[in-house]
Amino acid sequence: MPRKRRWQPGKLSALTFLTKKEIIRIQRTFQSFCPEEKDYREEKLTSKQMCSWPELKVNPFRDRICKVFSCDGTFSFEDVLGMASIFSDRASPRLKAEYAFYIYDLNEDGFIDKEDLQSIIRRLLNTEYLKKEDLIALTTRILGEADLIQDNMLSLAEFEHAMSKSPDFLHSFRIRF
Repeated sequence: MPRKRRWQPGKLSALTFLTKKEIIRIQRTFQSFCPEEKDYREEKLTSKQMCSWPELKVNPFRDRICKVFSCDGTFSFEDVLGMASIFSDRASPRLKAEYAFYIYDLNEDGFIDKEDLQSIIRRLLNTEYLKKEDLIALTTRILGEADLIQDNMLSLAEFEHAMSKSPDFLHSFRIRF
């Protein structure tokens, strides 16, 4: 019978942007969603379970975060560590910008277009009641500043460039697990 791998927080922290303490905290939370008689290393959580984690529950993009970080709608312990690692303070700005782009590309067409931007704004403001002309003006202004080739959408490179100029991006694109 093959031996089960034993997860060692020290080794895992060398493979991620997470500290041992963060890994242990994530492991405990992950285990709390698993049946007691099961080994958490072999279990998977559903996206619904992940979205109910306290760290994600209040995030207006929790559905997108779960979709981007899961191929099949489930999360292994390693998947959760990968996700937490990207949202860590120690992840590189470029890596954070890349994942932010995928999260904000709501229609998954490889660009952040006007419709994506309008949905992002509504989610961030937590309202559907923003005046249409205000929403259009805001979207136009964002594209005017970030859309370098003026095609009314942001490519990954344009988005990365815009985020590199935003002093708040690194602090806002983090989740402490």
